[in-house]
Amino acid sequence: MRLEKLLEESSRPVVLWGLGLASVLFLLVFGAVITPAIEAVAGGPPPDVVFYQTPQQFAEWLQRGGEEVRRLYGWFLVADTFYPLIYGLFFAALLWRLSMGGKAWQLAVYAVLADYLENLMHALILLGYPSYPEWAVRVATVATPLKWGLLLLVLLRAGWLWRLGRRR
Repeated sequence: MRLEKLLEESSRPVVLWGLGLASVLFLLVFGAVITPAIEAVAGGPPPDVVFYQTPQQFAEWLQRGGEEVRRLYGWFLVADTFYPLIYGLFFAALLWRLSMGGKAWQLAVYAVLADYLENLMHALILLGYPSYPEWAVRVATVATPLKWGLLLLVLLRAGWLWRLGRRR
């Protein structure tokens, strides 16, 4: 399978460290530049970084921030097109390495898929604003906590596998 070959190559220490560094750099740019700019305009963080937000809270956030928050958040979503690929490959390769080629890596793929579902729904909302499909908001309100929950499971699984490996 091609994906497993990619994971095998990506789990080499130098590649894994590079992916980890790229993930951290992306996170730093989001946390230090993009998110604060959005918070300054909208009076709150983008919905991607909040564990749960009701559809009403999301609508109020969009309205409160006006055109500027929608512009900034659009750029946030463009950048967030690449970030899940990077952190997803990092986590999948890490789980691949820690599970010695086992299937633990699939959990990282599910987290990335949830992130892309969230991004797609938010993009649909931005494109249709002010008359966006209500179902897109509802799907996004499920996809966001699903993404965070899966990422937490990825971290827990990696910690567990690392601990098991240290015992051997």
